[in-house]
Amino acid sequence: MPRITKEEAIAAYDGNGAALARALGITPSAVYQWPEGQIDDLWALKLRFVLMPAHFQALQPPSENDPDADRIVPVEGA
Repeated sequence: MPRITKEEAIAAYDGNGAALARALGITPSAVYQWPEGQIDDLWALKLRFVLMPAHFQALQPPSENDPDADRIVPVEGA
């Protein structure tokens, strides 16, 4: 599964790191302390599958070689 970078995560919330932090239930300071590059799997999974599945699926479609690609569907109202 493709990873989510800090830049992509903040961009998903219109460039607002504080809004990202509120969505994740952490402090803005915690988000700003993340190193540049890929974020921790815990936060990436929460963003990708709970908070914004449609957004991140649109950014990185499943690989054509993924045998489970046909089972991945967006969750409405998440």
